[in-house]
Amino acid sequence: MNEAQKIQSELGGNQVVVLQYPVKLATGQLLEKVTVRRPRVGDLRAVMHISNEAEQGLLLVSRVTGLVPEDLDELDLKDLEAIQATFRAEVETANA
Repeated sequence: MNEAQKIQSELGGNQVVVLQYPVKLATGQLLEKVTVRRPRVGDLRAVMHISNEAEQGLLLVSRVTGLVPEDLDELDLKDLEAIQATFRAEVETANA
């Protein structure tokens, strides 16, 4: 965990998603869990220009997890949905 991740974790803005279907990354590392930080306004601004909703969602996931698109391509759809659910719940709670 780098210093920025450590600070973010201490602030309570991170959730960990344990993958049901771990994947091997291009680096050879086995990815078994993903740390997801809370999205920020800058994350939304960064994806707003993309008209394709699926691509927009993937870029947002990339930004809040630190995973590159090639890593995301390897994820099982159930695991991707679990990651997306962490910040969808945050947005829904904020809108309630």
